[in-house]
Amino acid sequence: MSLESSSLYIVCLAEEYKQVIGNFFEVKFAHKYYKKATREILPDSPDNREYAKKKDAQNQVRFINGQSELDLLISDDKVTLISFNQESPYAVVISDKTLVQGFKNQYEALWEKIS
Repeated sequence: MSLESSSLYIVCLAEEYKQVIGNFFEVKFAHKYYKKATREILPDSPDNREYAKKKDAQNQVRFINGQSELDLLISDDKVTLISFNQESPYAVVISDKTLVQGFKNQYEALWEKIS
């Protein structure tokens, strides 16, 4: 995942990721991540709604029903799919321009649908 990108589109449906990676994300990446313009799609829960209240206009959040231990991160030129399966966590980074654009188009359609 390129943290040098201008923005990040995120579908973060994983709620048990800390059981797999602990505080790794918060220690290594959060300080860079939170400086970016982000749009996040999160499971609709009281905790996530409270989290969203802390966001500014640069960092938007929308909600979706459902959960799975999967995250999707879309940057300027890469897509990262992450499975937080406790037995076998796995990540795939896609840099093919056609696939990245396709994921961006799908994200935009979902973002608009849940507005």
